[in-house]
Amino acid sequence: MKKNVFTKEEYFLIIMLSLALGIRQMAMTLVMPFISTYSKTLINNTPALAGVALGIFGLTQAMFQIPYGILSDKIGNKKVMLVGLLQVILGLIIAYFSKDIYTFIFARALQGSGAIIGVGYSWIGGAVPETKRVRALSVLGVIIGFSAVVSFGVGPIIHKFLSLKQMFLICAILIFLCLIYILFFIKEERSNTVLASKSDIKKGIKILLKNKDFVKLNLAAFFNNFIMVSVFYFVPIYLDKITGINGMWKVFLPAVIIAVICMRISVKFVERGYSRQILITSFTTTLIGICFYFKKSSFVFILIGSILFMIGYICLSTIISSNANNIAEESNRGTANGIINSFQYIGSFIGSVMTGVLWCKSEFITLILMILISILGIITIFNCNFKHVQ
Repeated sequence: MKKNVFTKEEYFLIIMLSLALGIRQMAMTLVMPFISTYSKTLINNTPALAGVALGIFGLTQAMFQIPYGILSDKIGNKKVMLVGLLQVILGLIIAYFSKDIYTFIFARALQGSGAIIGVGYSWIGGAVPETKRVRALSVLGVIIGFSAVVSFGVGPIIHKFLSLKQMFLICAILIFLCLIYILFFIKEERSNTVLASKSDIKKGIKILLKNKDFVKLNLAAFFNNFIMVSVFYFVPIYLDKITGINGMWKVFLPAVIIAVICMRISVKFVERGYSRQILITSFTTTLIGICFYFKKSSFVFILIGSILFMIGYICLSTIISSNANNIAEESNRGTANGIINSFQYIGSFIGSVMTGVLWCKSEFITLILMILISILGIITIFNCNFKHVQ
């Protein structure tokens, strides 16, 4: 058997965890374009509170990634995964029944607090041999990324047939089905669950933060998500004038498909020891993609720019997580993934705020900032020396 071919057990573990986290991501992304308008129908709503309802999810995501990562090292990935999924389900159900803005904000915060993407990476990263890790994590990254982007594109179409409340409820049911499958049909092997003590966790955090390559990967993750949320801020504004809201899929869908193909090709080079080169190439591809957005009235330029950006984003997300898992030990794998994902969501939060502020003043400066962030990403990765798994 080839060393990079998954066993049946590994395959089902990867697919089911990826689907659970992908549907979770879909539930969050699907409703984002409608939060501000939906909030107007709720009691006690104000524009400021509508903004809180939109942004609180990302904030609680960033806050809970590291604690849940640490907790997964202490009690195991499966238990934390189930708790996190249950939180998301309860948050979606509460959102379905919400009648006032404060209850809705609480529901959104609860959805975000189920911050288990890092736990998913940790579980898969520890459940497969190092020779298969890049491919395994690439599947998870692709499904999560694909769910987010496709949801953003097709959300307006789905909203024609379903109300926002119905979308919350359907997502809750789908995630519940994934939870049931994970609970009864997926086992976490004891050999893959190296439970850590409190002192082990503190020691593990110190070791991780002393590793220069790990710190640089966190910065790269921050930059990548900073750019991602900024692109998803202004590209829909451009496309609304070109294709209309319902036509956004014409850009996002082909961009994701092409990006996934390129990512699968890049994985082969990563497995040969070219992680640093692929990361630098990915940031460079993102940079070039941003340059195409200067011609905002052209559908072709927006399409090419989005394809290049998406290639860079998906490759970076996958390879950053893969290298972080290679650096981490079994006893602090959850902590490492929690830190990485926390930096990603902090990047998303700061990126959205800065883009919103700058966009009102100058679109040109906003795009220049994205280019500078891409250059910082290249500089950050340039001297890294990542572990090559034979």
